Amino acid sequence: MPPGNTPLVELHALAPAGTRLFAKLEWYNPTGSIKDRAAWFMFHNAVRDGHLRPGGPLIESTSGNTGIGLARIALVNGHPMTICLPANSTAERKQLLRAYGADLVEVDGGPNESIEHAKELVEAGEGYMCYQYGNAGNPESHEFGTALEIIRDWPEEAPPEHVFCSYGTGGTITGTSRGLRKAYPNIRVHSVEEFVHDPISGMRSQDDPFQPPVADLSLVTDRHEVTKADAIATVSKTMDLEGHFVGTSSGAILHAAQTYLSDHGGTAVTLLPDAGWKYLSGAPWA
Repeated sequence: MPPGNTPLVELHALAPAGTRLFAKLEWYNPTGSIKDRAAWFMFHNAVRDGHLRPGGPLIESTSGNTGIGLARIALVNGHPMTICLPANSTAERKQLLRAYGADLVEVDGGPNESIEHAKELVEAGEGYMCYQYGNAGNPESHEFGTALEIIRDWPEEAPPEHVFCSYGTGGTITGTSRGLRKAYPNIRVHSVEEFVHDPISGMRSQDDPFQPPVADLSLVTDRHEVTKADAIATVSKTMDLEGHFVGTSSGAILHAAQTYLSDHGGTAVTLLPDAGWKYLSGAPWA
């Protein structure tokens, strides 16, 4: 089953007075996250372009969700999968990766160290790496998927004024922005980021020394840094007020959107990458 066609819903209780707040619920994708979209595009592009032969081994560095999406596709298409990920990734993500048949290489450090380890495996001839940080299929999946779905399903005559996306690989914010601006040229693009020394799983900062090659930050009009504490608090608030148990990056996005709309007003759409069940073994739920 291909990813996509996830619900676009209005968050009435979370929207500040006089504003409208919408969310695209990406945990309705096959393995529960927005990263299924990039995984699908990158895999099938690799096969189409001859980079991945039948039965050929796949390698990817990931904080979890992209690897889970790729592991599912690799399993059903007969490709062995090796995942390099930070050793402190949640137990749920590791369990899912193993359930989909992936071999895990747990790396001390964060996403950047996992990237370097995966590159070393590729250089040693261990397999093909999709490399989500530099693969054009990543933003393409959002330009020709996510954005078009938002345009198709947008329930209002007036266009959305703002889109809020987390900044991780750069694929979501780049591709979604490109696609939305074809229909809504004046939409403001909000990059929601972690603080460099206050990491949130799946997110990064423009202040990080490594900037993903697929990220086109010239599309960004507004930048918001969110603490992990504010992200987690908004996860709880979203559960209480809307009944959606979102992941921590979704909490960060919603915190940024609420704060901005409270100050400036308007109508916004948010992309919520995943649900909270992949984080239950970590704070504050453990």
